[in-house]
Amino acid sequence: MPVESPKLSICLSDHFSIRLYLVNYTTMDSLGEDLIRYLKDRNNRFKNSKGMEIGLTASNQLWTYLSLSNHNHGPLTISISTEDDAAGEFIDLYKLAFIQDINNLDYNNAWMRYLNGNAQIDVTPYELEATLSFRICKRKTVIYSLDLHYYDEAYEHLTLPEDFDRYIATHENRLLFAGENRYKMNRK
Repeated sequence: MPVESPKLSICLSDHFSIRLYLVNYTTMDSLGEDLIRYLKDRNNRFKNSKGMEIGLTASNQLWTYLSLSNHNHGPLTISISTEDDAAGEFIDLYKLAFIQDINNLDYNNAWMRYLNGNAQIDVTPYELEATLSFRICKRKTVIYSLDLHYYDEAYEHLTLPEDFDRYIATHENRLLFAGENRYKMNRK
């Protein structure tokens, strides 16, 4: 009766895992190419049945945009977006197995990307007329507005719409001051 050498089984095991890794990489690479081709066939933009827009930049980087609410439904416009994902990274972060899976991307997928620091939430309060962007970065939430030339850090994770509303309410004076001064020029 032949005796199997432990070294041989380790080699077979290592060989098997390497082969599996190469098959997965090739599959993911092929899926990435298919995804890019799919978006190019649709003028670099696609909106799925759940309302998420998926697009392709000129450098074949993928972005997403999902509007959660607008001023018709309350005082805040809220959206979640990602930008500049390579095809493989996009597939990995959204856990796509097939090209058809992009039709199932929704609020939960975008929200998980935000919670993991891979997306940003844009909030536009009606009275401010400027967009505030929230992004989780390690143990804090970074808040900034290009419109207002505003930057702040909250040393907590702002994750719920109530958190964004609370932040805006508690920093209302600073935000209004930034809004009033955004068009003024320093002429010293």
